[in-house]
Amino acid sequence: MPQIVSAPMDLIVAIHQGVAIRFAGLSLTSDLPPSRYAAEGGTGFEFHLCGVINDVTRRLDSQFHDAMESWALVGQEQGEELAGPAPQMPGNAVLEPVKASITDDLGTRYTCLGGRIAGTGTEWDATWIYHPKPPRAAQRLVLAFTINGISTGHTCVIDPQAPEDGQ
Repeated sequence: MPQIVSAPMDLIVAIHQGVAIRFAGLSLTSDLPPSRYAAEGGTGFEFHLCGVINDVTRRLDSQFHDAMESWALVGQEQGEELAGPAPQMPGNAVLEPVKASITDDLGTRYTCLGGRIAGTGTEWDATWIYHPKPPRAAQRLVLAFTINGISTGHTCVIDPQAPEDGQ
């Protein structure tokens, strides 16, 4: 089970549009999105981020709910075509640009295959999925966080092969 070796004390790895973004963990996965890697039976890992709820997120949530109500009303009164697409959850714009440049002590090349951002019940959460799973010999996985490709100056170092408790 992966274990954090070093990280910012509060796990805040970015601040974007007034929202602090917290590293919320890393897990190994075989549930890869459709790609040539998934077809080959590959495994990978995903890391999780969450926006810290504050006055900014509450304001954005309120604006989103108002926009959803207006959109639904236009759809009911004037038809779906005139209503247009549904408003996007604010977590999408805040979390989508926050990613990580990932390296390990073996020089493995990691590829981001996709991710999930926001959604009902997970408005301020994001998950990014990478391939491959860190090699068994890798002792350090370094996630250097970025916003739109620019370093935030924050990293998390993970031991991808840490034994589970009691082993």
